[in-house]
Amino acid sequence: MQQSPSPFRAGGSDQHLPPEWLRGLISFVIFIHLFALGVAVLSNWYPSTLAMRLRNQVPLIKPYLQFLAMDQSYVPLYGLTSATQEDTDMAVEVELNLADGSKETFALPSNDLWPRQRWRRDERLAETFGDLTGESFRAVESILPQALAAHFVSTYSAKGGTIRCRRHFLQPIESMSSSDPTQRDPYDESRYTRLYEARILVIGNKVQLLKTETAADVAPAAVEKSQP
Repeated sequence: MQQSPSPFRAGGSDQHLPPEWLRGLISFVIFIHLFALGVAVLSNWYPSTLAMRLRNQVPLIKPYLQFLAMDQSYVPLYGLTSATQEDTDMAVEVELNLADGSKETFALPSNDLWPRQRWRRDERLAETFGDLTGESFRAVESILPQALAAHFVSTYSAKGGTIRCRRHFLQPIESMSSSDPTQRDPYDESRYTRLYEARILVIGNKVQLLKTETAADVAPAAVEKSQP
């Protein structure tokens, strides 16, 4: 019995395949998607000049990556598997004294922020804030919090307030499964680590910070008695 020619063989009928123009369009869309994905990876961590030019200057590449939430950091995500205190999340809080005498508190990242890409960027901002604190970064630790404070003061016409950065509490299994809500709270006041806190002062048209020192920062050093 004679078999009908396969549509996938050379010289076979192509009546069961999509039109040639549609196949070409699908191939072009797949190529563009893979090209954009390659640009996202190459321009993500220590990008070259060429990678950044492709991302920022090729039409539609940057908005396409942002729309699909592919324009984010990939490499630091590997650090979330170490389960150490340094891998926990950080949060920034800004308490403002408004012109009408009321107070309002803002958090970075905010739980209701959408889309997820915006939340991830605020999370990275808080992470950078926390990483640049401590004795090793005394010369630069106020740069980012002062910029954030100036933004919030300008946006809400505030007269002052407080800005702080704190580290997420590393929760054991017992705390996460506890019936006590304070045990499940990763930012419980008695357990979180305060990395930075400063008062926001508005003097004229300028925003300045007055850092609040911890007890460990201002404790006098022990003086050894000399032997007679």
